Amino acid sequence: MARPRSEEKRDAILTAAMELVAEQGLGAATAEIARVAQVPHGSVFTYFGTKSALLNELYVALKTELSEAILEAMPDDGDVRGQLHHLWARWTDWGVSNPSKRRALAQLGVSDQITEASRKAAAVVAGPAVAIVHRARSTGALRDAPLAYVGALVETMAGTTIDFMIHDRGHAEGVRDAGFEALWQALR
Repeated sequence: MARPRSEEKRDAILTAAMELVAEQGLGAATAEIARVAQVPHGSVFTYFGTKSALLNELYVALKTELSEAILEAMPDDGDVRGQLHHLWARWTDWGVSNPSKRRALAQLGVSDQITEASRKAAAVVAGPAVAIVHRARSTGALRDAPLAYVGALVETMAGTTIDFMIHDRGHAEGVRDAGFEALWQALR
C-alpha cells in the first residue's frame, strides 16, 4: 500500500519551486527544487507528475494568494474608487512584502508551459478584482478596449509602482498614492 502524501512535503516543493523560479527562471532543475525542499528528487514527480504540472500548480497557487490578499476586507459599499484603491493598496503591499513570489509569478505569467486550464482557474479566483477594474473603466477612455489589454496596463502600472516602492522605501506611500491616481485617471 502506498504511503499517504504529506501536505508538508507538497508545500515544501511548491515553496522551493517558487524560490528557484524567482532566482533562476523557469529553467530551475527539479533536482535543485528537491534539494531546496529537502525531499528526494522522485518526490517532485510523486506529488506533481511533471515539472510542467508543478509550474502550473505554482502559478495557480500564487495567483490565488494574490487574489485573496487583494480581496480581503474589500469594502462592499459600491464605491468603485474606494474599492479600486483598496485593490491597489493590497496588491502593492503584497508585491512589496513578497518579492520572490512576485518575480516567480511574473516568470510563470509569460510562460507557454502554463496551460489554458491553469490560466482560467486563476482568472476565476481573480474575477471579483477584475470586475472592479471593469467597473472603474466603464465610462473612461478605455471603456471599449479589450479587458485583457486593460488588465495588462493595470498589471504593468502595479509592477512599476511596486518596483519603485521597494527601491525607495522612504517614499513608498507617496509612490503608491501617485500610482493609484495615475491608474484612476487612466481608467476614468
